[in-house]
Amino acid sequence: MISEIFRETLEHYGITGKQISQISGVSENHISEFRRGKSKTGVSTDVLWKLLEAMEEIRPGSCTYFCSQLAKAGGTQGSIISELPKQLESLLEMQNFVDGLSDDRLALLLMVVAGRIKNGVPRSSEHSRNKP
Repeated sequence: MISEIFRETLEHYGITGKQISQISGVSENHISEFRRGKSKTGVSTDVLWKLLEAMEEIRPGSCTYFCSQLAKAGGTQGSIISELPKQLESLLEMQNFVDGLSDDRLALLLMVVAGRIKNGVPRSSEHSRNKP
């Protein structure tokens, strides 16, 4: 199922296996086998993450699209969250959180994130650990 959604995402965004291979370092043959569901072993979590990062670099928004399609498929075909790499699971959780925010709350969140990046403010867990 993941390979089908991966293939559909590539087609939707007009991304080729050659483009992904050049950026990810994963062989075109391995990508082709995975895309067609012919890979005997599938792909590892690390390889899938490389493919998704490359896909996102080529066509911004494609990784989010992939994750949303995967989430939709999970709802209709049973839970697949346990099959997902932890990074994707976290991405889906963040996407769901952000999608549930009002425009005002989203703007506030973006301001907080921008401030943290600009000022280099430590994460709250680091901040609390470093308190005397």
